[in-house]
Amino acid sequence: MRIRMSQLIVIFVIVLVAVAGCTSQAVQPNPTEEPPAPPTATSVPVSAAVVGFAERLNAGDLEGALAYFDDSAMFYVLGLPPTGTEILTGKEQIRTMLEENIASHFKMEVEVLSVVGDVVNARTTTWHDFTRELGVAPLEATEVYVIEDGKIATEAWHVSEESLAKLKTALAEAMPAEPEPAPAVDAPVSEMTVTFADGTCTYDDSLALQAGQITVTMDVQDRDKEKYAFTAFNLAPDKDFADLMASTIQAGPPSWADLLSLHEALPGENSQFNITIEKGPVYLVCWSKPPDLAIGSIGPFAVAE
Repeated sequence: MRIRMSQLIVIFVIVLVAVAGCTSQAVQPNPTEEPPAPPTATSVPVSAAVVGFAERLNAGDLEGALAYFDDSAMFYVLGLPPTGTEILTGKEQIRTMLEENIASHFKMEVEVLSVVGDVVNARTTTWHDFTRELGVAPLEATEVYVIEDGKIATEAWHVSEESLAKLKTALAEAMPAEPEPAPAVDAPVSEMTVTFADGTCTYDDSLALQAGQITVTMDVQDRDKEKYAFTAFNLAPDKDFADLMASTIQAGPPSWADLLSLHEALPGENSQFNITIEKGPVYLVCWSKPPDLAIGSIGPFAVAE
């Protein structure tokens, strides 16, 4: 089976929507049950919104499932090859994902781990025609949901280490080998500006850094979270961005990641700080909180001596 990388990214985004239910309740596929009514902006429990979404999607009800998302909802898929980070913004992008899920016989089971205020944490198990064909279904993941006015405003899906390992193995067998990337031709820089806007972070300069002191400007334009953060890492040789982003659900860096820098900033703040880089590649991850959530990744950066 030959799969083009462009197809793979799209398939990964559509396959891995998952939801959480109320505390001590598991949501399982059961398309014969009548799903609940869509949420309204008044007096809807956090668990009702996510449970209703799960039931409608399992029932193949596109409009009913979509009704559970806020118009400007953010959907983060973390830990999948090749980039480790894919982001959907707004209802129309989410609609495309749900349409493809339903067409591919997507089903899910959910175990709620905790509900704290408007944040739902869950463990999910999902099936999709693509993962069935690869022989890796079901995939397991950890989820973070933020519910506002009865609707899903933010959802972050983190593939489990076990599912990522079997997925990587299956993809290596199914896909033609990718050529080794050419060495970076960008001129190395010692200054960089990372912009936090529209629920993620961006950088538009050289992907080569000069070893030594790097001056970082953290330009936070978003204002809807209490804090934002910039982190930089070196990884073990056998790890990549997919591994790093899958691990962001952990309380701290994994043993195979060296944290080079952690800098926080307030909403709307423009701050500058220095970090010391000795070797590459360097991987950057951006965060917001509450809840603690990886909202973007940049790199990897080559490092010139």
